[in-house]
Amino acid sequence: METRTARSDYLLRIFALGFGAGRLPLAPGTWGALEGLLIVFLLDRFLPDGSRLVLGGVCLVLGIAAVWASDQVARTLRNPDPQQVVADEIVGQMTCFLWVPVSAGTLIAGFILFRVFDISKPFPAGRAEHLPGGLGIIADDLIAGIYAGLIMRIASEYLAN
Repeated sequence: METRTARSDYLLRIFALGFGAGRLPLAPGTWGALEGLLIVFLLDRFLPDGSRLVLGGVCLVLGIAAVWASDQVARTLRNPDPQQVVADEIVGQMTCFLWVPVSAGTLIAGFILFRVFDISKPFPAGRAEHLPGGLGIIADDLIAGIYAGLIMRIASEYLAN
């Protein structure tokens, strides 16, 4: 009989792998980012009035879970940043929508900007990636999400005037 801890460990590891997206053969990080977009879209669709507040809470909870789960999977695989761990992309992608309204245009722009920053790792993301364990796995993607969100926010303010 499985213990409660074993089941929760298993669920967190499944989350670290993006519910299977991390095992897809091509660009698992892109698939993880798309999962993040789906969560943002669903929160906006079903909780439109408080979706940003809820999104902030979801980002916080999933971010903490992602640090732990990513660390566990990295230790198991003996790889400091395994490609199949995509919880970081899920949370990072979601983060960029904390400052902008959700629309078809912002979903597309946010996805592209997040992936560009996630791949290029501008300062301090590249350094953050070298933090120990799961924190390093997640930190660079959170920074990429913040950069993408700030650029979208600035662009939306500029285009509104």
